[in-house]
Amino acid sequence: MGEHYCVVTFHSTYHAIQFEKIFSGLNYDVKLMPIPRQISSSCGTAATFPCDMWDEIEVISQSYNIEIDHLHRVEPTGNKKWFRGIIER
Repeated sequence: MGEHYCVVTFHSTYHAIQFEKIFSGLNYDVKLMPIPRQISSSCGTAATFPCDMWDEIEVISQSYNIEIDHLHRVEPTGNKKWFRGIIER
């Protein structure tokens, strides 16, 4: 995914699973993962994807009624990866 990537969190595990199912079926490079410690959420599952795809992912998620909680940008800093916080939309 390059130098940085985005992590999206969900309100429920149901939406996370639907997100993966729909986007995998559309051949998008998304992957489910446990929510990292730096992020808190009501659901324990997040998804990663390239940040440049955010606009497309947002539109498709809305059309399939997938509720997204927050979007975070992850950038490498030295030997660690840091979340730059919630990306405001």
